[in-house]
Amino acid sequence: MTHEEAILKINDTIPMEVFALGEPKRKAEWKSPPSVRVCATSEVSLSRVYNAVEYWSRLGYEFGIVKKDNFSMCMNPKMGEIIITLPESGFANSNMASTRLYTDTTTGAIVKAKIFVLPKYARKDRVLEHEFGHALGWLHYRQRYHIMHPIWYYGGFDSYGIRQK
Repeated sequence: MTHEEAILKINDTIPMEVFALGEPKRKAEWKSPPSVRVCATSEVSLSRVYNAVEYWSRLGYEFGIVKKDNFSMCMNPKMGEIIITLPESGFANSNMASTRLYTDTTTGAIVKAKIFVLPKYARKDRVLEHEFGHALGWLHYRQRYHIMHPIWYYGGFDSYGIRQK
């Protein structure tokens, strides 16, 4: 049994809601469209990032430039930026990816975000789209097939409640 099959087997034992109650919740928002910087060491391709950005763009979200950073010390997001990089020490290997938001303590607005992706999941369907959702401020939403579902196996591309207004 592969590691992924073992995870799926474990996940099959978790009771799953068919319908989530209420609307998806958003923790914070950007004041202006963030740019996206992809660290070359992350092994995430620009085409994969463009696909994720396009998913959210179709929902009404705007982004600045998307670029690759070949600098080996590419680790810290700048203001107004979403960065995609390798996980830091202490990253839970049970996760495919994770996102850290930085917010303005006065306004509560997102000022930068950092997406951590394990290289073996960099090309996996929906992983980046889901993490971009977090980078845009969305929390997990336990609706089966929803992009923000916390368990990859039960997620999908459903965008109920997350369209930019």
